[in-house]
Amino acid sequence: MSECQEEQKNQRESYFRKFTIGTAGHIDHGKTVLVKALTGTDTDRLAEEKKRGISIDLGFAPFELSNGTIVGIVDVPGHENFIRNMLAGATGIDLALLVVAADDGVMPQTREHLAILDLLGVKSGIGVITKIDLVDEELVELTIEEVRELLSGTKLSNSPVIPVSALNGQGLAELKREIESAAMSVELKNTNLPVRMPIDRVFSLKGIGTVVTGTLLSGQVRCGDNLIIEPKGIEARIRSVQVHGKEKEYAIAGERTAVNISGVPKENLARGDVLIAKGFLQPTYMIDAKIRLLKSSKPLKRGARVRFHHGTSEIMGRVYALDGREILSGESKHAQIRLEQRAICAPGDRFVIRSYSPVTTIGGGKILDISPGKHRFSDTKAIREMELLESGDERDVVFIHLSRAAYPQTLEEIAPRSGIPHEELKGILDYLILGGRALRLADKKQDWYLPLELSAQKEKETLALINKHLELHPLSAGLEKETLKKKAFARWKDRPFELFFEMLVKNGSLTYDEKFVSLPGRRAIITEKQSKILEEIVTRIEEACFSPPTINELSETLSVEKSELEKLLSFAEREKRIVKVSTDIYYSQEKIRELEQILRKTVSSNREGITVSEFRQAAGTTRKYALPVLEYFDRNHVTIRIKDRRKLR
Repeated sequence: MSECQEEQKNQRESYFRKFTIGTAGHIDHGKTVLVKALTGTDTDRLAEEKKRGISIDLGFAPFELSNGTIVGIVDVPGHENFIRNMLAGATGIDLALLVVAADDGVMPQTREHLAILDLLGVKSGIGVITKIDLVDEELVELTIEEVRELLSGTKLSNSPVIPVSALNGQGLAELKREIESAAMSVELKNTNLPVRMPIDRVFSLKGIGTVVTGTLLSGQVRCGDNLIIEPKGIEARIRSVQVHGKEKEYAIAGERTAVNISGVPKENLARGDVLIAKGFLQPTYMIDAKIRLLKSSKPLKRGARVRFHHGTSEIMGRVYALDGREILSGESKHAQIRLEQRAICAPGDRFVIRSYSPVTTIGGGKILDISPGKHRFSDTKAIREMELLESGDERDVVFIHLSRAAYPQTLEEIAPRSGIPHEELKGILDYLILGGRALRLADKKQDWYLPLELSAQKEKETLALINKHLELHPLSAGLEKETLKKKAFARWKDRPFELFFEMLVKNGSLTYDEKFVSLPGRRAIITEKQSKILEEIVTRIEEACFSPPTINELSETLSVEKSELEKLLSFAEREKRIVKVSTDIYYSQEKIRELEQILRKTVSSNREGITVSEFRQAAGTTRKYALPVLEYFDRNHVTIRIKDRRKLR
């Protein structure tokens, strides 16, 4: 392939590569002038910026590559008082232009901005030496060497360094070529993930309404989308989308995007909010992370209050190292950050921390878990899990999130914790199931997932609970199903419990008779003494014809505790020796059949049905027994009640 063909191929490929360029560097080193020279846009839009001659807030400009691709440039303020604004602008930067003035050299904010870029994981960059028209060639070379030395040891260590003059245009063509070249190697954002855009500007336009802007970190936002603004939980319908001032049907990850939101007042939104797809990520007060402290920072004590910069937000929080009482200068440690306000984070996100007072950048790191529990000091299990979250593959990550819950979870519950989209997550879960690490409880409408260890643990708990119940209650038919759920599956939702229970019955671990859960092959055990009492009970019920003694009457006559009688009666009922008609009235099987014959004969001779009184007279008994018997026949679908009469079904 010729050089010309290669260049054409690169241009075609780079046309679809959407990314964001960001400036960085000390105040008055010419960042804004450089952006204007590259794009023709003055990014200082505020009156105060014009008056003071310095950038205060973020500025934005479109930059057209030679193949027609337009990428966004974010111009950040260089003054130390506006680092929080710089941090908001650094969100989403894919390619950094570290600007150093030749007449000044490397300055404090040069170092701090570079440290921030490094902490945020920016891997592509260009060192730009500005104002070369003000100094001699020797000083330019010295500044180039100084910048190269500064970049060494960072993620931008192999970046080119280009000297330019924004005033006379010297070096600008070479800088543009380097940007074009970098366009082919920039690590692009994921367009397949759901939408996420940290908001850096909110304003209102007459006749249009509320507009929010930001760098789209993932997904594709389209006109008509129904999204949500977190952590406020505000529903947001997208009326229109703009990219670099032009109306678009959609914007994709990596693009600077302006979105017109329907029905949300400007006053309800602010920088730091996040426009996001519903159900993608959930607001959190707590994150687990790997934190790196800068060498220039003082040791960070456990529980120290810090400023947590993530996305476009700044939130106060406290850092708790899991191993050790402090994080030493230049050290990296696993830690938990407990925030004072909710944040919208994803696993793998980068962040920066600054000291509470005086305010300086002290470190940053990578988010590992967005839904952890509160860890104890020196929690070895938590440390092991964080190591896996940091270095393990996605299967380990999903398994950890699956294992942390004491109940089966759906895809919709696992996805926001893991930050993995549904389709990919489903494939990972299938792999874990095939590997014997997880179990699926499948329903027609919904699937639930749980680790195999949890399944085995719950089966063991269930069998132990039933066995203990049977030991304490030898006459019992087993444990009631509802009691089992309350005692062993309290945190489980009804449907996954039913599916798990059905699985245990199907595989022969349990038996079930529509009410009682028991163990296979187990029969009630009755003592000789109990057997004698039971015979006496059955005899008395049979001899009493249609007016059997109640439980209270049997208890008094036989001098047996009511609770013991209830156990024996329940046993006799299961053995089909007697029939329970009401709470305290039992009949023999024979007498119930006789009563049904009397009932059918009486009703068949009366087309209007019979009353309680008519049945009482036909059976030769009292209302005390006639009414419970009729209600028994109602329940068993022999009769149907219509007002005060009964008819055969």
